[in-house]
Amino acid sequence: MTRLDLLWRRARARLFPTSMEAASISSRVIASGIETTSRPAFSLPGAFDAVEAVVNGDRALEWARVSGGVQEHWPTIEYVLERATIHANRIYSKGYVGQFLLKNPVVTDNARQTPVRFEKAVLSTNYVSSREFGHWVRDSLVTELHAEAEGVPSVAIAREPWPHEAEFRALTGLDCAYPEHATIDRLVVLDDRGHNDHWRERFRTLRARTRASVATQPGQSAGPLVFLSRGAHASPRDPTNATEIEAALALAGFRSVVPSALSVREVGVALRDAALIVSVEGSNLNHLHFFAPEGVALVCLQDPRRFYAYHKGLMDLYDGRFGFIVGQPDQHAADRYGVDIEALMRTIDLAR
Repeated sequence: MTRLDLLWRRARARLFPTSMEAASISSRVIASGIETTSRPAFSLPGAFDAVEAVVNGDRALEWARVSGGVQEHWPTIEYVLERATIHANRIYSKGYVGQFLLKNPVVTDNARQTPVRFEKAVLSTNYVSSREFGHWVRDSLVTELHAEAEGVPSVAIAREPWPHEAEFRALTGLDCAYPEHATIDRLVVLDDRGHNDHWRERFRTLRARTRASVATQPGQSAGPLVFLSRGAHASPRDPTNATEIEAALALAGFRSVVPSALSVREVGVALRDAALIVSVEGSNLNHLHFFAPEGVALVCLQDPRRFYAYHKGLMDLYDGRFGFIVGQPDQHAADRYGVDIEALMRTIDLAR
């Protein structure tokens, strides 16, 4: 396919857009949707009342998550695209052109490359995992487990690797091709957003692999009490009194772990004996999911203007206990917040 062909197909798609679902030659539900309830999160009385805004705009969903209410999880649907082409950050098939935004794109003159050919492959990339590490390590690797079970290779939109990507692949044994230019006779695309039974089984498999990989690794764990830090580069997400919080936790016996400053194996060793973890909400929590023991408790520090309890649903899958404290807007720093340390310590006591 020449550069002119690609430009023509993109122009046609803008004039006559075709969805991926419409372009697919087949679709099938491979796992039904489910409804779930769960154990409520722990928090001080009235803690959720301090929430001013939520990340996804759906306050009722966030309340259902922390209160243990009924949640609906979508089915997993498999779509098949015929004679698909991957070129740079786009997928072409019939009239469909799907564009993926990348945080770290690969920039080369790939139109001149001879395309890699696959008879069949499963697409690992989704529209979020191409931009966020947390979604890559959850969504993409869970999808690749489906491909592994089917005996089909995984392919993804080419990008620069995440800092911890190679190590996660080594620990899980999962592999994926990142061609800048490829043709695939039959490209399988999963709508895999729902935490249905099929998704849950694969997530638990992924967690079991990562936990087992560090179980006998040399090194000293951080012990039962851990402060999981986002590191020095996370100041917009951290409370303005983060230094004071870390000092107070240290006095209470917590040891700090900074995943961004460690290898994945070192993070796994540090967290393998954790019983109680304190952390700011964010992608750093993914390390907890893959390395902390069953039944671990988390106290999650939440920004009142961007509350997000998605990670509670993942902790429910390994009998984890999710707790939270909501900060207060900092009157001296726009769009920042602080956390009451005395209230934090009382929230921690609820987890003991």
